[in-house]
Amino acid sequence: MALTGYQLQYKRRMKKALALRAKADRQARFLVARLVSVLAQGELAATRIDRINTLYGTAMSLRTDLVNGYRLAGTSGALGQVAAASLGGAPAAVFVNLTANSAGAILPPDVDLD
Repeated sequence: MALTGYQLQYKRRMKKALALRAKADRQARFLVARLVSVLAQGELAATRIDRINTLYGTAMSLRTDLVNGYRLAGTSGALGQVAAASLGGAPAAVFVNLTANSAGAILPPDVDLD
């Protein structure tokens, strides 16, 4: 049985929305990996500054307020847990059989959805 305009419109709009969601997920994974890496670099820098402070008897601060705030918040560990928990990916996209509302007529155009 052929799909109505309403059903085809749903499939087209949902396909675009799912692609956008997948793109956002890929970008989030990339940025999480970058942030975790940068926070690790901040810890490496803190270790080196601490050694230098010890060797020269100085008291330079180990971390900037920004990196220290992330460290105290447990950001790196929390991001790692979220990323690991979502490795299975997105839930399966199953197109449902929509009933042909409005006698199968398509909905008005929508700039955000079309």
